Amino acid sequence: MKDWIKHLKGMPFFEGLSDEELSPIIEMSRIKELKDKEILFWEGDPRNYIYVLGEGTILISKLTESGEESLINVLAEGEIFPHSGFFDQSPYPGTAKAKKDVVLLAIPIDGFEKLIKNNPEYAFRIIQVMNQKLVFMQKKLNEILSLNVESRLKGALAHLQETQGNTIRLTHQEIGNIIGSTRETVSRQLKKWESEGLVEVKKDRIKLIKDFN
Repeated sequence: MKDWIKHLKGMPFFEGLSDEELSPIIEMSRIKELKDKEILFWEGDPRNYIYVLGEGTILISKLTESGEESLINVLAEGEIFPHSGFFDQSPYPGTAKAKKDVVLLAIPIDGFEKLIKNNPEYAFRIIQVMNQKLVFMQKKLNEILSLNVESRLKGALAHLQETQGNTIRLTHQEIGNIIGSTRETVSRQLKKWESEGLVEVKKDRIKLIKDFN
């Protein structure tokens, strides 16, 4: 990702800002590259940076009370995260792991907070982004509590299609974690949809033929 200013301009969070306004963000930041399955930060680590995802996919997970890993979000190119903790010193709320190769822009929290104080309109944009994520998490919770597996899987694929396009590079186990189901159940449902011409299931990806949105 060479032109970070152009990339930031395409994000709702930084939309409308000029090159001059974005340059201080680029100058204070550093580019970070991760390989597949490499950890960006662990749940509970001190929160020193916020990140802009330039290339690849990031999986966000949390530990359950029983000590098991639960996948709670899938971040696509163009997202800024974490979605909480902009205004306090709380640690990272989950563990961030790379899915395939990833390129990020790491923005130091201290410098970013100074930028917000000097540009109050940033705070309003942060609130908008956080509100959108809260709506998504509430919708996901409602789906898990009230819908059957097929409906939950449709909802998950619709969200992934919107954020990642028609090629989903997640394993059946990872999708199962997202919707609160098993790998076997996800595989059976995907095979059924494949026979109906709605998806194509490959070894390392799922291609969506139908518009799930």
